[in-house]
Amino acid sequence: MASNSSAQKRSQPKSRHSKTSRQQRRYRIDRYRHGSIQLVRLIICGLGISTIAGTTISIVNPPKSPIATRIEPPQPQQPPQPQIALLAPQTASLKLHNRLQIANTKHNKLLDASYLFIDLDRGEYSEWGADRTLPAASTIKLPILIALFQDVDTQKIRLEEKLTIGKSAIASGAGDLKDQKIGTQVSILVAATKMVTINDNTATNLLIDRLGGKFALNQRFRNWGLKVTTIERPLPDLEGKNVTTARELTRSMMSIQRGKIISNASRSRILRMMSNTTFNTMLPSGLAPGTKIAHTSGDIGALVADVGTIELPTGKKYLATVLVKRPYNDPAAPELIRQMSAIAAEYFQTSVPTPKPISTANPQPQSTSGFPNTVFIKNKN
Repeated sequence: MASNSSAQKRSQPKSRHSKTSRQQRRYRIDRYRHGSIQLVRLIICGLGISTIAGTTISIVNPPKSPIATRIEPPQPQQPPQPQIALLAPQTASLKLHNRLQIANTKHNKLLDASYLFIDLDRGEYSEWGADRTLPAASTIKLPILIALFQDVDTQKIRLEEKLTIGKSAIASGAGDLKDQKIGTQVSILVAATKMVTINDNTATNLLIDRLGGKFALNQRFRNWGLKVTTIERPLPDLEGKNVTTARELTRSMMSIQRGKIISNASRSRILRMMSNTTFNTMLPSGLAPGTKIAHTSGDIGALVADVGTIELPTGKKYLATVLVKRPYNDPAAPELIRQMSAIAAEYFQTSVPTPKPISTANPQPQSTSGFPNTVFIKNKN
């Protein structure tokens, strides 16, 4: 009996310990279950809040659907860039070619000529080396003049606008603006007129700057379709870094005469300027009295050039461009251009003009060719 009683007493603490352990495990399980339930509740609550927020955002700021994008009105397109006029040559004149080559070969060992003559009515032409890249000299002023009057037509530039002569614009050589004081102002019209009529280099540099600089102008030339004509340096370009070709100068002249790159008013103004140039020892000197010419020329040590539109007393109109590489300042080069000018004028003078169609409709006013009322070539003296 005593031994059983002792065993019971020893077993009682163990039973209490087991009961406590079960309670602890149950407590831990209850805590885990309670935490899990709370976590699930938080997740459900978060999902609900996210759904409500997403719905609210979609109502306030609905996403753009592909259908809405497709039905938007089309954006206005930029107008196409104007293109320089095409020459549209029709028939190469062997007779004119042979006559010009006879004159050219007389100086073949010393002079190197590139030229293009083309009848504006019939498309009859003669050319030699017309796509050769050559120094432009002052003939680079021709595409600059076109760019200027393009901006006048679009009202980006006003002819009465003033330009201020700065130190960087002053250039030696032709012109009188180089003699003006720094800070002197001249209008764009005056600068353009001096650039053309007296080949003023300072005026040219002022206009290059006003038109956005050489890079902007070169890009415009490319947009027109001129692939070679490039301004590399300001005037005077005595080293011949500015370049062009006889064909591109002729195309530029054609665009003034008959193209759509400038307005009729600007065309008349340009041709009037070019009809009153003071350097007339090359193309004009080969023309007979009664002939009208609008032209611009260039003269540096290594090259002389002249490009213009010519109207003979018979009414025949043609374009002429001649560039001649030469030994430094060789006077034979201007003489060659004079001879070629006389040969072309004589040929086109005797060629049969294209008859104009007779219309029975009410006559419409005709736009002026742009030549001055007075004939430029008056006599040979």
